[in-house]
Amino acid sequence: MSQDRPTSPEPRPVDAAAGPRPAHRPRRRPEKSSFLLAEEILNDILRDRLAPGDPLPPEREMVEKYGMGRTTVREALRLLEYQGAIQLRQGLGGGPYVQAPDSQHFTRTISFLMRMERTPFEAIVEVRSAIEPMICQLAAERIRPEALQELGHTITEMRRIVNDRDQTETFNELNTRFHSVIAWSSGNPLFHHLADSLHGIMDGAVVGMSYSARRYRGVIADHQLIYDALSTRDADAAFQKMAAHLSQWEEYARRNFADALKRPIP
Repeated sequence: MSQDRPTSPEPRPVDAAAGPRPAHRPRRRPEKSSFLLAEEILNDILRDRLAPGDPLPPEREMVEKYGMGRTTVREALRLLEYQGAIQLRQGLGGGPYVQAPDSQHFTRTISFLMRMERTPFEAIVEVRSAIEPMICQLAAERIRPEALQELGHTITEMRRIVNDRDQTETFNELNTRFHSVIAWSSGNPLFHHLADSLHGIMDGAVVGMSYSARRYRGVIADHQLIYDALSTRDADAAFQKMAAHLSQWEEYARRNFADALKRPIP
């Protein structure tokens, strides 16, 4: 006597109009407890409107407050310190304190991504040429008198040391400061941090680029034209002068250091 075998369900007809079924998506790995705790601490900082310099609860209180182990709390605090959100002070009165992140943390992240992808140096040149004229245009409408005064000071100092080859590093710092003040004066924090990050990576010396005294004098002349446009609140002129300044720099770099521009960012 044979037994009836259970039959498998018949396959459902495929609805051609419905299209193919979505591909299987791999499940995301759960985030580590320390990452989740770091986000929770950061949310508490923002919710409580804590300012730079304000202390956070001691480590032992965080263990009780968040219900996490001491190791997890310490790792979360280190993550926040690396991101620039807090400062871990040592000694008497030490502990975690709120800190205002600066562009260096943004620079570190962008630089790491570009190094992993072996991005050539010229990629930074292209991005900078695309956004800085717009930043300068906004700055012409929003720049404050004290910022204009600082821009004028950088130009004066650059003129003073332009012929002193021992002051090359100082000259480059003044040049970076000039562009940073303009980015800050745009009134857009994202432009400020992005421009500062690009300047932080854009040291041509690391890929073998160098500049003549004549080129340095050209930089000063360009800065003066940009300063004049900013001081008269001429947004269109500010855009054009910055675009011309960066175009001349790029032309100089491609003419004299074409190979360096193709090298990955070290």
